[in-house]
Amino acid sequence: MEDFVRNCRLCELPMNSSPFSMCPTCLNDNNNVQNFIYKNPLVSIEEIAQFTSVPIEKVAKLVDLGHSYKRNIEDVTY
Repeated sequence: MEDFVRNCRLCELPMNSSPFSMCPTCLNDNNNVQNFIYKNPLVSIEEIAQFTSVPIEKVAKLVDLGHSYKRNIEDVTY
C-alpha cells in the first residue's frame, strides 16, 4: 500500500499523512508562536516573528488560519 502524501496547510510542502494538518516543522513554529502570544498578548506580528525566529509571513498565515490567536493585529506589509 502506498503512503498517502498531502501538503502542509501552512508551508504547503508535501508531507506524509498524519492526524495533523501541518508538517512537524510548522507544528513546532505554531507552538512557539502560540506560547509567545499567550505570554505577551499585546505584541505586534513583527515582534512575534523577531522573538520566535519564525518568518513574519508564517506568523501572519498562522494568525489568518486561526491557529494562533492575536488581538489587534496590525496590517502587515510583505
